[in-house]
Amino acid sequence: MFATDQPTTHMKGEGDAPGADALHSLFYTASRHYKEFCAMNAAVRLGLFDALEEPLTLTGLCTACNLKLPATEHLVELLCELGLLCRKEGHYRNTPLSALYLVSSSPLFQGAVMRDIQNGFALWERLDRVLRKGPLDVMEEAFFENGMVDSLAAEILCGELQKTVDAVAAIPAFQQARSLLDLGGGHGLYAIALSRLNPELRATVFDFPDIARKAEEVMAAHGADRVRFVSGNLFTDDLGSDHDVIFLSYNPGGKNPALLKRIHDALKPGGLFVTKHVYYRKGEGSKDRLLDLEWSLSAFKGVGKEDNIYRFTGDLSWEAYRDLLERHFTIREILEADAFSGHPLAKFGDRLDSRMIVAVKKRQGIV
Repeated sequence: MFATDQPTTHMKGEGDAPGADALHSLFYTASRHYKEFCAMNAAVRLGLFDALEEPLTLTGLCTACNLKLPATEHLVELLCELGLLCRKEGHYRNTPLSALYLVSSSPLFQGAVMRDIQNGFALWERLDRVLRKGPLDVMEEAFFENGMVDSLAAEILCGELQKTVDAVAAIPAFQQARSLLDLGGGHGLYAIALSRLNPELRATVFDFPDIARKAEEVMAAHGADRVRFVSGNLFTDDLGSDHDVIFLSYNPGGKNPALLKRIHDALKPGGLFVTKHVYYRKGEGSKDRLLDLEWSLSAFKGVGKEDNIYRFTGDLSWEAYRDLLERHFTIREILEADAFSGHPLAKFGDRLDSRMIVAVKKRQGIV
């Protein structure tokens, strides 16, 4: 057995046993990438990138962050290999990439995204339990309030927000709009950005009460005095009326015909409806098995999740949703994900093959 690199088998009928390289390659990729993430996450949590806004020696960094050798030396050299630090004449400093996204004072700081990924790992560690006993029950409000809103906000600041609002602002009718309703708007960044592109626009972010504190913090930080937060349930509470624009992005009820009727009723004739979601065609199965498995780990109380990620009880297929929409709205534009979405992160929040639809309300009613 020790004289050959080839696997040995004495099991009858198996024939030539496969080498382990293919399996070990899977182990290697998973193991290395997980450990690299842990290294980056520790560096962020311990303030290493904050300290290295200015060059520091290894000793100086250990003093500034209360770190110990030899692990710190291995960490910073690994971060150099990953392109997050550079070393020159014995001093370490952030690269432009880490300076922009991993320093806590940066407007584009991605620490919340890293925390969300880490929280996801903790959920995956309970996979055995889920496979035997079923999904873990969570409150939908708590799910989004517990760091998820921060993560989604940080993610969209890296390009999706800008691409989305630019597409909306390019519509001539948007510049005449005076009232915008951002349904399930969470962090409020879309409403804030759109209000800046139209100085006459007043916006309302409508979402769960538990998200109000975070949304109001974001509004205050951006000086958004023309944006307000209203707490409520999209399906049962008053959405107002005669809105010029309604914006709906990645909401659990986003493909439900009952919500579409409420949106239609809340818009004025000729009003804009902008909706951005992942749609499933009739008969379509999985878009991503890994994300489907993650989707199955938890269940929202009071919300019927189907088998595939972003699929909910009551959702219309892409064909049925578009047909219903075209009966009561005029579709102006449909954008594919490449035109507005960010980089996938292999977690809840990935855009997959989402579409953004820009439509105008027709004058007849909806049934």
